[in-house]
Amino acid sequence: MAFWEPCFGKDNECSNCDCGWKKFAIWAGIILVFCAVIIVLVFAFAVMFPPKATADDAVLSRFALAPGSPAANSTISYNITATVSLRNPNIHRAIAYGPLAVSFSFNGSRFDESGTVPAFDHKPRKTATVRVTVGGVDKPVKLTADGVKEFRSDNDTGKFGVEMRLDTTLQYKGRSAKCPLVVVCPLQLQLVDPDVAATAFQRTKCTILRAKKSGC
Repeated sequence: MAFWEPCFGKDNECSNCDCGWKKFAIWAGIILVFCAVIIVLVFAFAVMFPPKATADDAVLSRFALAPGSPAANSTISYNITATVSLRNPNIHRAIAYGPLAVSFSFNGSRFDESGTVPAFDHKPRKTATVRVTVGGVDKPVKLTADGVKEFRSDNDTGKFGVEMRLDTTLQYKGRSAKCPLVVVCPLQLQLVDPDVAATAFQRTKCTILRAKKSGC
């Protein structure tokens, strides 16, 4: 006997139709809640999401180029401090990061690879902060002629486009695969005097690049 049958009389005439619709609504609600629980469990235990990243702060206190001839023989002096936040969106799975290698580029030419961050564990639904400070004097930078031109143009405004890149591996809790991960943050940096209050930095979303392999 179905749950709605007691609400009908002889020859299937409706004797208490409100009763039938109420029971139907209750059972429909139970089924919807059950499906929602299943979906949440699938997302929590079966689906793995990559971290999300933003550049929260960055300060450029020195950025001076000595153009070479040819341009690829140029050298650069700089001081940069940058802070990046990593958010683990997974409900259940923690993430273990390997050591992070940090590099900075201008106009597609890398000028610093000295930044490093030790390996660390990242709890579910938590945000981890990575802070890096780099500096150098007369460091080689293989710019093109267009790169030198862009530097001069940016130097007139005091605002430079610099790319920050973090290379690491990640491993999800309960998984054996170690997955290559790259975080790319485009930074718009205002050159500031270290003795003067820094200008406000515009929080920037970073791009996450990860390997397409099983377990990643």
